[in-house]
Formats: sequence, structure tokens, C-alpha cells
Amino acid sequence: MENVDLETQEYGNDLKVILVGNVSTGKTSIVDRYINNTFRVKIKATISPNFQYKLIKKNGIIYRLHFWDIPGQDRNPTLTSVFCRDAQGFVFCCDALVEKSRNDILVWKKSLQDFLDISNIPLIIMENKCDLLGKEEEDYNKDIDKLKQFCEENNFSGAFRTSALNGYNIENAMNFLVDEIITALKVEEENNINKNSEENESKIKPMKLTDKNEKNKRCC
Repeated sequence: MENVDLETQEYGNDLKVILVGNVSTGKTSIVDRYINNTFRVKIKATISPNFQYKLIKKNGIIYRLHFWDIPGQDRNPTLTSVFCRDAQGFVFCCDALVEKSRNDILVWKKSLQDFLDISNIPLIIMENKCDLLGKEEEDYNKDIDKLKQFCEENNFSGAFRTSALNGYNIENAMNFLVDEIITALKVEEENNINKNSEENESKIKPMKLTDKNEKNKRCC
């Protein structure tokens, strides 16, 4: 992503991104690393939806990313539906050392599908804490094929091993998500334009060239 120049006059949509996942998968730490490039060693579990934002610049256009961090212990459909309304992207967080947390992503996804159509919304996986898999970057990608397979089989847009501790792959994952969101918005806009055009065309009644002649015949 490009550095933000606030003097740029062209602004795009505000982009709303929701982070969901089990407790202690690092959702808040991921946002802290991405927005402030910081990591807090001691952090309390999120007990209510947490909001932060960041300005970014893509292709000369400034976007404001809104991040909503949903508490990991809360799958209350009523509460979650309020904060997930109008979301343009989702980050599903899990722990690279805890296989169950990856499987629980599907529980979170199902809970969203119960009240929200996410079929056309970009969804990515961040399997966080990969720094605990080893000291070298090559260790971070142990069994990465299993994660990719999980991603494809369950219709996610992409999957990334990340580390909020050292920042590994956080920027790449977010950059991918933003590109997917912008593309999805463009497709939606084009579909709406085509739909409106078709509706307008259907309202136009073609004039019969024989109407005048038929009327004259009846008059005579």
C-alpha cells in the first residue's frame, strides 16, 4: 500500500472490516500491529467490540479502513449482527498452534451466515502466532498446504500465516483483503448500473408505427 498523502483530493469508500475468532487468537494485536506497528506483551481479552481505523492510499485514492474487533467469547447473534451490518470484509483469526481454533472458524462463519449474506464478501484467514512454530521464516510455513486446502474447501478468499509479535505477513494479508474488497465493490457497482439500465429499458414502451394509420382508418 502507498503512503497516505492527505492533500490528495480523491477519496474512496470507507471500508468496514470485521475481525472474528476465538479468545486469545490475537485479533486486537493484529490490528495494533497493522495500524500502529506496535505489540503489547500484556493485553486483556476484548469484552466488547473494539473499533480502530487507518487511512491508506491505493492507486491514488485514499480509503479509510474501519476495523471492528468482535469479542472471542461472544457469538450472540443479536449483538454481532449489529456490528457486522454493512461489513465489506472479514478476517477470521485462529492460532497456528491450536488446530481446534482453525476448525472453530467454521463455527464463526456459520453464525454469521445465520443472519448475514456473506457470499459476495471477501473473507480471509489469519493463522496468527506463527512465530511460535520456529525461529526461522521457513518454520512459519510448516504444513501450510493444509491451511491452503482448508481455505479452498471452505470458500475463503485467502489464508495467511501471520505474527502480530514481529509483524510477519500482516501487511501482505491486509493488502490482499483491501484489493479483494475494492474489486468486489466495483463488481457490485457495475451490476447495479446494469440492473438500473435494464429496468429503465423495460419501462420504455415501444411506439407502434402503425398506430397513426390505424387511427386514421377508423376515423374515415
